Amino acid sequence: MQLAFCHGVLRRGGCAAGGRFRFEVAPGQFCEGQYVIIDRPVRLVFTLGLDRPGLRAGAGTSRVQVTLARVGEDGQQTRLRLIHTGLAGDLGLLHDDGWTRFLARLARLASVTVGGEPPAYPAEQPAGRLITFRGQRARKDSP
Repeated sequence: MQLAFCHGVLRRGGCAAGGRFRFEVAPGQFCEGQYVIIDRPVRLVFTLGLDRPGLRAGAGTSRVQVTLARVGEDGQQTRLRLIHTGLAGDLGLLHDDGWTRFLARLARLASVTVGGEPPAYPAEQPAGRLITFRGQRARKDSP
């Protein structure tokens, strides 16, 4: 499993447990981490950190686990389960949005149906998006 289909990935140590990676999500915004478990083709666990203007959470501060399972009567479909833990404060809001967009792109790429472009990764800075998410949550939580 590689992240390279959507992002340019710089890997050090290869795609093996202990190997490190770094990729640019948007200009000047980087994610980096280390592969913890690679159990092809069913499980991938890696640490993830941010190096973005206004938001810093160093490599290894959060952990992502991806599991894949064959489903369907013929076993030709795949269920992807992604769990991202260790996010401090409101970073969960930002990552929920980011993973939703990333997985929508993945679903579009894996789909046999043709038509339309997958949602683009947001161009605005994460700090601005976080302010928007906080405002939306406050409106939802108010009576």
